[in-house]
Amino acid sequence: MRRRLVAVLLLSGVGVCAPIAAPATAAGELPLDKFFKGAVIGLEGAKVRLRYDFSSAEQMADWPNGQPFNVMPDPTTSTGASEGRMYVRGMIGVRHVAEFEGDVAVTAKLIPDGVKDIGSFVSSPEQVDDYATYSIAETYWHNWDNKPGGESGMMKFGKQYATTQKGGYTGFRYLDFRRPTVDPVAGKPVAWSFGRRGDKLFMTMDDLKLDSMEPGNKLKLMQVGFYSMKSSMTVDDVVVEGTLSAKFVAAKKLALRTDRPVVDEAPAGADPAVVALVEGYRAGKESATKVVAIVGDAARSEGDRLAAVAALKAGPKKALPAVVDLLYSQDLAARTHGIDIVKALTGKTYGYDPRGGEKSRQTAVRKLNDDLPKLLKDSGG
Repeated sequence: MRRRLVAVLLLSGVGVCAPIAAPATAAGELPLDKFFKGAVIGLEGAKVRLRYDFSSAEQMADWPNGQPFNVMPDPTTSTGASEGRMYVRGMIGVRHVAEFEGDVAVTAKLIPDGVKDIGSFVSSPEQVDDYATYSIAETYWHNWDNKPGGESGMMKFGKQYATTQKGGYTGFRYLDFRRPTVDPVAGKPVAWSFGRRGDKLFMTMDDLKLDSMEPGNKLKLMQVGFYSMKSSMTVDDVVVEGTLSAKFVAAKKLALRTDRPVVDEAPAGADPAVVALVEGYRAGKESATKVVAIVGDAARSEGDRLAAVAALKAGPKKALPAVVDLLYSQDLAARTHGIDIVKALTGKTYGYDPRGGEKSRQTAVRKLNDDLPKLLKDSGG
């Protein structure tokens, strides 16, 4: 890991749960599934989980053009949805409309067209000079530092890192950078995730898993997005999870409810081998252990993992001993999926919070393990 201070000149200075019952909304308030153009697949209080499969161009309304850094105009710049994917081309970014507070996580299937200087970012509508980037084969900002770059990783930007306060300068700090086991290949999808968890920024690209303490100034209100720098990519199966800020909810006159039931259905495009495994499990021909392994594999696409989650949530309860393993995972998504499955099968969470501390999680898992013999006996498992 490298940590350096450099000056840069800018051109101008969720776990899925059923929705909580709510009273009728006040006049002018919008249910979340009327405001967001993506599917609301999880809702608990202000914590929401949104999915985008880009099956319609309408979903792009949630991803307007915008990025925290200014860029030179480029004739190849364009964004939009086509053939079930969102594309980001040239020198541009797209930024999701929602504003989050606390933890935020995004998973996606990212397909490089170019194989460098593409990725994601987390920015703030209030701290306009502070943002973080998550990059594949980053060379653009390295070049400003007279470095070749080319590794993948994270950077944090802010005026506090600049070596001069004149002329609209800001600065950046290199966080965690590494070369993946397999370099990106044009047209080959990678499992991509990024965001902030507790005090750490995190990023994964297939088997490359990075995290770093977030240096100051820490972001408060956050927006998430994707960007390209003289490059191109498409993204699919995007899932955004976080707690909507009270300020955003009030400004948009949102009601923390949906008109339609919240249904977590696996998106189209799951690996045929996973689909076959799930069908075999439902027919009683495949073990729960194999299906749980799909859920616990952070390198899997979101479609694969959600297909496995849906199958496990449908029962039987005899899968519970295997599902418990997910609650010990280092991967937040795996823990979140795990407790969602437990709740679907038992009606309880046992006080387990996938974002809670390790000690509190272990206490909850002990309660579940104590209950397992009775649960399995009652189910005939």
